[in-house]
Amino acid sequence: KLSSTHLVLIVAIVAVSALAIYRGLPQAPVESSAVGASDAGSMPANHPPIPSGKRLPTANDAPTLAWKVPAEWTTTPNTSSMRLATYHVPAAKGDADETEVTVVRAGGTTDANIDRWIRQFDEAGKDERTEKTIGGFKITIVEVSGRYLGGAMMPSADSPPHKGWSLLGAVVETSSTPYFFKMTGPIASVKAAHDAFITLLDSVTPP
Repeated sequence: KLSSTHLVLIVAIVAVSALAIYRGLPQAPVESSAVGASDAGSMPANHPPIPSGKRLPTANDAPTLAWKVPAEWTTTPNTSSMRLATYHVPAAKGDADETEVTVVRAGGTTDANIDRWIRQFDEAGKDERTEKTIGGFKITIVEVSGRYLGGAMMPSADSPPHKGWSLLGAVVETSSTPYFFKMTGPIASVKAAHDAFITLLDSVTPP
């Protein structure tokens, strides 16, 4: 009959043997993402998920697109590390709110990003989408109007909804990540800047 001391010794030997066998087996690599906490924090609200192992493009990445800025637009400081450029657009007569154009590089499909833009509105009318090819780049343009909730997932007192606003946006597909041109502001101002926005898109070329 085995004593309790013998039983403890046998259990210890079995445990050590099992550990040695486990350490000798090949271990599956742990999948990690190159998107850090600071990157995730700078992503636009409701942005399509970035695949594991990918990272968000930054302003330091080699450009894959160049464009001409309309003469009447003013370049202003970027308020987000994700932005490549921010432009102030002259307001239409009677509009007090500011209209701006932002340029961003990011991941996700064209449709997913356009859907994200549309979800930034409620009381929105039917969106209009068109496609064109300029300089070998496929460009999808979307227009939508309604009550603009902004980029934040939850509107705050500092960023109240804007009734009677429009979004005129374009996704330019490149050999790497796409570029996103987005103009938001009062309907009349966005309409007045429509042709200048399209002229900018028509100017896109490789850098």
